[in-house]
Amino acid sequence: MRRFHAISVIYSIELRPNSIHVLAISHYLADNAADTLCVENWVEIGMDLLWFIGVTVITVILLLKVLVLLIGMNRLLKLQLWTPRKTPCLRTASGDLLPVLDAARTEMEQAGFRYMHSWRERSMIAADDIPASYCDVYHHLAQDVHAEVCPSESPFEQRLYTIYLWNTYVDGKALLTVNGQLQSMVPYPSRVAVISDKSADLAGQLATHLHVREMISVQRSDPADAPKIAQNLAERWLVRLEREAKVYQRSQRDDEIIYGFRFWPSLKMAWQMRKASTPKSTKPGPTPTAASTSTRPLIDMVAARQLRDRYSFVRTLCALRSMLAPRWYQSASLVLSALAFLALGTWWWGLTGALLIGGIIVLHEGGHWLAMKLAGFRDVQVFFVPGMGGITSGEKHEASPFTHMLVYLAGPMPGLLLSLASIALIVKEPTILNSVWGPYLTMATLASLLVNGFNLLPVLPLDGGRVIELLVMARLPWLRFLFSISSGTAMLAYGLYSSDKIILGIGILALISAQFQYRLASAASLLSRQHTGPTDSSKSFAHSAGDLFDFLGHASFSKWSYATKLAIGQTLLPRYLGRQPGWKESIAGLGLYIACIILPVVVLLSFIHTAPTTMLSLAGQGLSSLLASSDASQPVAIADNEDKVGANALHEDRMASRQARAEKITAAQGSERAAILRSVLDEASDNDAEDALRIAKIYYAENNNSLQATYLHADAALAMANAIRNWSVQDEPENARKNEGDVANYLQEAEAILRARLRMQSDRRDARLLAEVLQARDIDPDNPAQLILKEEVVSLFTKEKTEDDTQLLQAHQMLARAYYKSGRVDDAEHQLQTAEDDYACQAKDKTDFFCHTLKIDQAWLLLNKKKFAEAQALLGPVADKEKHPGQNDLANRERHQIKWMIAMLQKDYKTAKQEAMASTQLHAPGTGNWLIDLFIQRAQPAGNLPADLMLIETLRAQGEQGEADKLAERLLEAQRKARAEPGNLRSGNSEMACSIYPYGSAWKNQLQQTLLNIEQRETRCTPRAGMGQMSR
Repeated sequence: MRRFHAISVIYSIELRPNSIHVLAISHYLADNAADTLCVENWVEIGMDLLWFIGVTVITVILLLKVLVLLIGMNRLLKLQLWTPRKTPCLRTASGDLLPVLDAARTEMEQAGFRYMHSWRERSMIAADDIPASYCDVYHHLAQDVHAEVCPSESPFEQRLYTIYLWNTYVDGKALLTVNGQLQSMVPYPSRVAVISDKSADLAGQLATHLHVREMISVQRSDPADAPKIAQNLAERWLVRLEREAKVYQRSQRDDEIIYGFRFWPSLKMAWQMRKASTPKSTKPGPTPTAASTSTRPLIDMVAARQLRDRYSFVRTLCALRSMLAPRWYQSASLVLSALAFLALGTWWWGLTGALLIGGIIVLHEGGHWLAMKLAGFRDVQVFFVPGMGGITSGEKHEASPFTHMLVYLAGPMPGLLLSLASIALIVKEPTILNSVWGPYLTMATLASLLVNGFNLLPVLPLDGGRVIELLVMARLPWLRFLFSISSGTAMLAYGLYSSDKIILGIGILALISAQFQYRLASAASLLSRQHTGPTDSSKSFAHSAGDLFDFLGHASFSKWSYATKLAIGQTLLPRYLGRQPGWKESIAGLGLYIACIILPVVVLLSFIHTAPTTMLSLAGQGLSSLLASSDASQPVAIADNEDKVGANALHEDRMASRQARAEKITAAQGSERAAILRSVLDEASDNDAEDALRIAKIYYAENNNSLQATYLHADAALAMANAIRNWSVQDEPENARKNEGDVANYLQEAEAILRARLRMQSDRRDARLLAEVLQARDIDPDNPAQLILKEEVVSLFTKEKTEDDTQLLQAHQMLARAYYKSGRVDDAEHQLQTAEDDYACQAKDKTDFFCHTLKIDQAWLLLNKKKFAEAQALLGPVADKEKHPGQNDLANRERHQIKWMIAMLQKDYKTAKQEAMASTQLHAPGTGNWLIDLFIQRAQPAGNLPADLMLIETLRAQGEQGEADKLAERLLEAQRKARAEPGNLRSGNSEMACSIYPYGSAWKNQLQQTLLNIEQRETRCTPRAGMGQMSR
């Protein structure tokens, strides 16, 4: 089994003292202006997409060529070599190859060569089951030239056989002329001068040999000594190559020394073979078929070519099966590929991220490696693919399907189980999250969970896809073909969607191999119907390989080239030598695969159910650390608390956003620049106070130098005030007074400009901006001391008002709260009614959120005036369903709180209990992320604490002390867990701070004070000091 199927390159080498046969095969190788603008935009998008795909395709092709070279060199380094043996034999011993040798004999005798004897040659590749080679030896008496003719193994040669012309000399050297291009590219001892002849026929090859020989003045050896010289050269061949540092001694098998190619000779051979295997548009020379048609029927030559191809096919597969990577090469390839992975990973993800992902891959591939070793796989090797992951390769074609499946699952499962064990440890000891190594553990746990969980997905070439392919698709070849194409298309689509070049490249690679997958499906389908395959376990591998070639000789595959048949045959070997999984075996295997997916999910859900707060902290810290680790300029941030970790984790996103905003500002020119600056400023104000201040300074500097008072000048001054106020939260405390003074100065400047403009000409835009300036001066929206300011704000917003003016509505609400705090309850009620009229709530949909807030405010005000019936009437129209679930929960939460207060004041404890119970069922406001919302809902944070306190008070009022005690104990347990959070302890002692504190609208103070009293009584907490302002 080979787990790396994207590209397949075979270099099968057969070495002899005077002939080396090399086989190299590679495969896989508008009606109006608006419409016109729309079309142009789509054309531009299409061109960008085509450019992106084109660059990716070219990159993938170049990478494939590099992979072809590396895999070729890899296979050369894996070849095991031993001393070849030349023994005399009868010519008829060649068996099926005799027609090929007969065709060669006809051509040789016509050229004046005389047959001398035949050799039986043991392959130089150290494989016990590789078939022997047979060669005829000739001698040209007139020219004193020896010739050796062997069946050709190269699909790139037109001839059925390869002719080697040679002479030896008394000084021990030899001259060799080869008519095959590939045969001259492998190492020869320096004593042998090799001439690569490109002549179209034997006559040209002989002329070349004689021409070179004329330049050699050394005496030739006696022709009678040729057999002995040939045998001696064979015996000393590898010894001489070892002296020349082209091979080395790898090991010893019985009494035989096993050799292997060295690195640089292998690289040179792989490069030369890759160039030679590239198809060239040259006209093929005449084949010996033409020369022999006068004496032999053409059908015999076709049969001879078929026999030659079968011989080459079997020897190639036997050579591939004998490959075994030496230990030094396994270690070197692992270490070097790991260093390349870390180098590229450090550039992409930072050093910490690269080490983390590398460790996860080591564990993943280590599982595959151990499973293959235990199952008896041959040539097991692990190496990294920079930027992508790792690969574990091994081969055991005869292994059972269940063994293959266990090998596939042995990769992701150890990482998943280790991640679950880490999560269990954190759930048991949550204080680990606050330790120095807590971020590293959570980061590794989360990354391992994601990487290994992703690998179990049923998509090729992932491990989960391999399992599905093995258990389901193997019995249905055409379904397997569709599965592979669908997987490639999915990878391509996701790569385009996410702009992930790696996934896009994998998808393109899978689609490039579509033709090969189609042919493989055709052959596998026929193989399944015929139920062919070796049933006798005593059959040798060579015999089985020959049967597989005979199967590929079916008429359906007659148009396939030899190279295609070889590639398909190599891929079919596991199915041919092994067996298909039975239905029971497939069902059992699928059950195990599904269990491997469901088990982690069930365990995670159980952790979320039992320890939601810890799981939420783990997920937040892990994600934050992962984001922080991608900063290549520094190691992962270690934080004393989660807030610091989160701040560091957002650093990269913040920098990218700043760069994008800077590019927008640089590109903005002319009349649109001010609008773009304002837009970019509003964007930065949401989450980056420092950058917002920088942009505000640019905006102010470009708009405050006009001789006349302008709207942009006032707007820039207001922007500076808001930016400084936001930045002052992060600035040093000693700068607080200076910042407050700067804010006041800018607000006064903006107010003076706008009042001057309004005196000259009333303008709605100026009035609204002045209202915003006055609101900025009024920091506390409920402060009754700023009544005149709030009244002016309402007056300014009222000019040219509209029915959907939310700014006016909120100004009315703030003025109403200020009236209420100053004791002017009737004026507050009038303001709320005016707000309802100005916003036209009667004409709006009953689900309008802003109208709901007005009704709730009016109900709170009436509750404080003891008008319970009127307050209850206002709560009736509030709808049970909202367009936004969070708004629905907020509205219903306040409804239940008002009704609970009314019921408690009226001593209607049954109704109060119903309202408290209903309030406990409401979820906390959502974040927009379903996973985080799930954690929040399970954790039941402070968002539901008021409902619990309301229920406790109601139960005690009803006399149900036992139930109240149970609920109070749950709150105390939550308080004990929260003590691990440093921010929840009051400075200077170990007292727990209360969660409830008075804030918000003045008419809610009665409820909030009641809840604070209940929490103090039940949990012995201490009220927070000075939290009223912080809440806003």
